[in-house]
Amino acid sequence: MNDRGALALVMMGLLIGAFSLGVYVGNPDVFKGTLPAPREVRAQEVKHYTLVVQSAEIEVAPDAVWHAWTFNGTVPGPTIHLTIGDRLDVRVINQLDLTHSFHTHLLNYNFSSDGSQANVIAGLMGPMIPAGEDFTYRFTATKAGIYYYHCHSSDQFPIAYHIHQGLYGAIIVDDVNAPKLDHDWVVFMGEAGRQISGAGASKAPPFIMNGLGIPGGEAALMDLHASKGFDGVAAQLNKSLPAFQMKLGETARISIVNIGDQVHSFHLHNLPMISQWYFPGRDWPGNVIQLVPGAADSVFVTATQPGVWLFHCHVVFHADAGMIGAIIVSK
Repeated sequence: MNDRGALALVMMGLLIGAFSLGVYVGNPDVFKGTLPAPREVRAQEVKHYTLVVQSAEIEVAPDAVWHAWTFNGTVPGPTIHLTIGDRLDVRVINQLDLTHSFHTHLLNYNFSSDGSQANVIAGLMGPMIPAGEDFTYRFTATKAGIYYYHCHSSDQFPIAYHIHQGLYGAIIVDDVNAPKLDHDWVVFMGEAGRQISGAGASKAPPFIMNGLGIPGGEAALMDLHASKGFDGVAAQLNKSLPAFQMKLGETARISIVNIGDQVHSFHLHNLPMISQWYFPGRDWPGNVIQLVPGAADSVFVTATQPGVWLFHCHVVFHADAGMIGAIIVSK
């Protein structure tokens, strides 16, 4: 075989390999096994968000209240949705009594929007926001992916303390060929903040998803069912465990982030999880997403069987300590 023929075989192999991997860079049909659609040029759009750093009282166990620090009163804070090319302006208003900030894992932004101690060291005080003040951070979405934001302040407490207290949220950047979805959900996994009071504080879950955790995990659900029936279990949905609903045939994207300092993993019963970013277009091995601290991925899930499908951390004692949730699939 001459050199030209060998080169042609190499190029053919590369093309076949790219197709078999289902390479996704904003391809809406990657989980259907089709080739990416042609990219489109998109004019820049400015997306404006206002985030208020404020307290929230969250019941995390009977007679136990978490005095959370939040963006806009929820844990996690609002999800920021962008398309490649968008400009993002985020005004952050600090209504708490410590200095807080807004630091993202986006790429290629101006140093003045870093929201970290490096700003202060360099003489830029504004991005680290004192109590009662505000600052506007500016970014441009340059690469599709799952990102997130969190407070990077160390005022009186370490940075990890500020994060665990609830100051975080997701940023999802798609391109113009993003899939059309029936649902788009976010799940944050991590450790709970320490500012918990009440007679039941010692029973508060140490591990949470989306700010929720059920002490005792699945065993506690069984006890509830034994004493109060299905209605008792249903009363805990989105109160002590996150729950989502979808219908047969629908497709959801779930973006999962480990915002904590320990290794977590995400296992969803029965429903295959097709990776969007980490293994583009492929199932996660064992149907378990491995999440070292700070890791994230988005997965596509299509409902094929009705039921109450649990998801939980597969560091199983974390699930036993409260880190469980459910997807309810109906006909």
